[in-house]
Amino acid sequence: MPWPLPRSAPYVSELIMKEMYRIALFAILGASAFAQTEAPPAEQPPAGLEQTVLARVNEFYALLLKHQYRQAEAYIAEDTKDYYYGGAKPDIRKYEVQRVEFSNGFTHAKTFTRCVEPVVMAGFPPGDMTVTVPTLWKLENGNWFLYEDPDRVSNPSGLRSKIQSSIDSGAATPSAPPIPKDLPKDPSFALGKVMVEKQEIKISAGGTEKITIANGSPGPVTLEYGYPLTGIEAKLDRRDLNRGEKAILTLTAGKEATGGFYYLRIMPTGEAIRINIQVAR
Repeated sequence: MPWPLPRSAPYVSELIMKEMYRIALFAILGASAFAQTEAPPAEQPPAGLEQTVLARVNEFYALLLKHQYRQAEAYIAEDTKDYYYGGAKPDIRKYEVQRVEFSNGFTHAKTFTRCVEPVVMAGFPPGDMTVTVPTLWKLENGNWFLYEDPDRVSNPSGLRSKIQSSIDSGAATPSAPPIPKDLPKDPSFALGKVMVEKQEIKISAGGTEKITIANGSPGPVTLEYGYPLTGIEAKLDRRDLNRGEKAILTLTAGKEATGGFYYLRIMPTGEAIRINIQVAR
């Protein structure tokens, strides 16, 4: 959702540390992906359905861009309106609706929108942050409405379930890890920590190259695909990396590949990995 989920008390230690890490990076994302059962890959949506949903989402974000939050209420499902009223609204400078994934017999959908939002943090100049925001939509009375999973509202991050499970099992509450006395004063502690095995490759048409990417930063990162290169297929074996974990980027050159610079974006820092691809003939 484009507004932050409410917090729940008591705080769980692992979430405290993750939140501190994100604040230090000034990249708190007001969105999280919600699990749904996707339609089977072979099953295609009815003709025109995808365009209808994307148009509806585009209309909603156009109102957010203009700060017309009252008008945007018409796009909110009835069971989510109280949540919408009470939540903070995003300040969007630009947006691009990217794609939609259907589920539950094409009556529910998850859409992904790339948004540019301002970032202001003491000690740093103002800037922009680009984030991909997932939102949930459902078909009601012949139209599509944005909604929030009711369990997410009453049980954010599954904390209630975790706490109740601990109580039921009689498990002792783990001690919280020590909070650092000194928080980083600049973002350099997290920048430049994701390492790529090689930044230049030579590949023949029809050939394949594998590149290892390692996360040496103090917290989790997500790798995002950049704009495609003609004739070059890029595939990551995993996109979410915790501290110390690695991913493999496989680059495959087609017969018409021309080469060039291929980019991967590192979130939440916003850094870019640049790989120079030269295609041998």
